[in-house]
This record gives sequence, C-alpha cells and structure tokens, in this order.
Amino acid sequence: MNYDIIVIGAGITGLSSAYHLKKRNPDAKILVVDKAGTYSQGNTAKSAAAFRDFFSLRENQIMAQASIAFYKNLQDKQGIDIGMKFCGYLFLFDHEKDEKFVSKYPNSRIITEDLSSIFNVNIDSETRKIMNIDSIKTAILDSNAGIIEPDLLSKYFYDQITSMGVDVRFNTHVKRLGLEPDVSLDYPGEPFNWQKSSIKYIETDREKIYGDFFILCTDVWTTALLDPVGIDSHLRPKKRMIFQVTSPGIREIINKNIFNDSGVFPFTIFPTGVYARPYPSAGAFWTSLADDINRDFSFTEHPEPEPEFYSYNIKPIFDAYFPAFQNSKITASWAGYYSYNTIDFMPYIFNALNMVIVSGTTGGGIMKGDSIGRIVAARYKNEAYTTLYNGEKIENTYDGYYRTTKIEDMIL
Repeated sequence: MNYDIIVIGAGITGLSSAYHLKKRNPDAKILVVDKAGTYSQGNTAKSAAAFRDFFSLRENQIMAQASIAFYKNLQDKQGIDIGMKFCGYLFLFDHEKDEKFVSKYPNSRIITEDLSSIFNVNIDSETRKIMNIDSIKTAILDSNAGIIEPDLLSKYFYDQITSMGVDVRFNTHVKRLGLEPDVSLDYPGEPFNWQKSSIKYIETDREKIYGDFFILCTDVWTTALLDPVGIDSHLRPKKRMIFQVTSPGIREIINKNIFNDSGVFPFTIFPTGVYARPYPSAGAFWTSLADDINRDFSFTEHPEPEPEFYSYNIKPIFDAYFPAFQNSKITASWAGYYSYNTIDFMPYIFNALNMVIVSGTTGGGIMKGDSIGRIVAARYKNEAYTTLYNGEKIENTYDGYYRTTKIEDMIL
C-alpha cells in the first residue's frame, strides 16, 4: 500500500500531527509508525509532564496558551481525564523582579504573601558565599500552569486517530529515509544533483513502506534519519534526569492549596534552576535540573540517571531553601533527553523536500503539542498561517528555519 502521509513517531507531537492531519484531510490514507510497542514511550514518557505559558517569546506563549486551552476543554467540557491540575508554577528568584518584568507574562503575578513558613527565604552569609546563591528576593506565580498525565493525553489522541481510520504500526523501527529521483534513469548513483528528488519510502526493520508525504516527529532520533540525506535537523540532544523524592515533610505539604484550589503544591523553581514537580499520588516531588555547563551534548539509546548528580547538584539547593526535604530519600529515577534548538529555544517545524519536520522542541513538546500538530497540518497544505485552538493565528515563518526571532529566556 502507498500512503498519502506517513508520520514517524508516536509521541505527543506525532499523535497530535496525525490527529490534525486526518481532521483536515479526512480522505487521506495516513500511517503512524513507531519503534516502541505502544505510543509515547520515548521522551514523552520520561518528561516532567507539566505545562506553563511563562515564556519570554510571544510565539512560545501563543503555542503554549492555545494547547493549554485545548487540553482544559478536553478535561473540563468533554469530561476526558488527562490528569490536568492547575497547581501553578512558582518561580523563586534570588534577585529583584519588578512589575515591568511580570507584565510580559499575562497570567503571572508577584507573590506578596509571606513564604517563610514554607521556604527558607533568608540564606546565611556562609551559605551564600560557598554556594553562590542568595536569599529569595522575588516570588512569581504563573497561574496558567500545572501538571498533566502524558499517558492519558496520548491515549486521547491515539483513540481519536484510530477511530478516524489512521493506521498505526508499533514495533516498527525506521532505519532510513528512501531518497530517490522522481524520474529514474536506472543509473548507479542516483539521485544526481540535477535530478528532482524526494523521499519515496521509509526502510524499516520489517519492510519498505511507501508514501507521498512524510512527517518526522522523531525527537532526538531525527538527526540520524536526516543526516544521510543532507538535511540539518537543527537540534542537539542533552541528557536530562528526574529523581522522585519523598519525605515526611513532603507528604505533609504535597496536597496543600498554595495560591490555588487545585489541592496540589505548586511546581516550584528555585534559584540555579533546580525544580520540584509535585507528584501527589506518591506523596513525592519529581526533582531535576537542566544543567548546561559540564553536561555534554551526546546521545545513547538508553540513558541512565546519575544518583551523584542529585546528591551534589540538586539536593544542596533543597537543603538551603526547602525544609520539607529534610530526611528525604530517592524512591525512583529515570533519564531522557531534551531535543534542544540551541539558537533561540523555540520549536523548529519546517518543510524539506516532501516532508514536514518537527525538531528542537526543547522540553516543550507536551505543553505545545496540540499547537504543533495544527502547525504541521497547515504546513502540509503550504498555508502561510496556522489558526490555533484559541483562535490565535501564528505565521508559519515563526516556527520554520527562515525566521528571525529573539531568544527564549525561560527554559527549565
């Protein structure tokens, strides 16, 4: 069978892309393939599984806000449980931030309430000197933010596409893209530079599967597919680790309403970038740090967490700022990758040959997933703009590689 569209990758961005492509092209024969045994087993499953619209770039704000609104409608209006809780993101800064800064973030406010009963807001001089940190000067809450269950969200998209007639093949490893001339001369070495060429098929560990158009939602595996055909993926992989931590103090506060009525403690970001993501069902926090310096760009198929990284880079920050972590212990840990766009930290979604490539989501694939799927569907039709769920329109040059944009500052 020759498919009209083949989507490679069944994570959030791949499932969302297939969903919006099928909605807009109901007669198209669409196939989704993934090397795993089911959907969302790559970095979707290894993420911190949270959402926010606290971004410095308007384009990132728009993509996140529209996706959040779509997810909220699923849960609140359609009654589809995706584990979405608006517990908020609480940013703790060891330097002053003013109202002018906060005004750039539409759903945020400076916290004026006393936080000293929860956090150590005053750091002693010796700790400040040794650790290069300072007392908490400003706290900012993003209320349009919280946590989500990616397996439940993935299940929604998967159920939708299969009910719409999209074919799905798991346990199918795509080994390479089949680049061939549109008109073959049956001559060794084709395609030549002067021939018009395109991707004709994907070669898998089972068979060749032919298609007219291809969508790559392959995260950090994208480079391996694109390099042989000479297309830049515009991404660099970095390992990211999550450590699930609990303690008597954590279990006591994890279900407290702090600045919201979600019944869940806020996702909290501390000075140096260490964060604590609430995981209430286990009475724990997922903790992590997106370290840059001294963390190489590299890739292995099965990354492993490093307990010493938690002990020496993350735990000292909690010891300094967060008394609830006293007598805490790690109960689980795992590692995955961020697919970094290192230029401006916005997703790259671009056309090349007869493909649309989703690349460099920089840890934001879930929170922008619905918007990314809509952009892919618009790019498939060569449209100049994408209309997102909330009615916002985004120019497709903003997310392609011909854009000119500022750099996103708020990366976790």
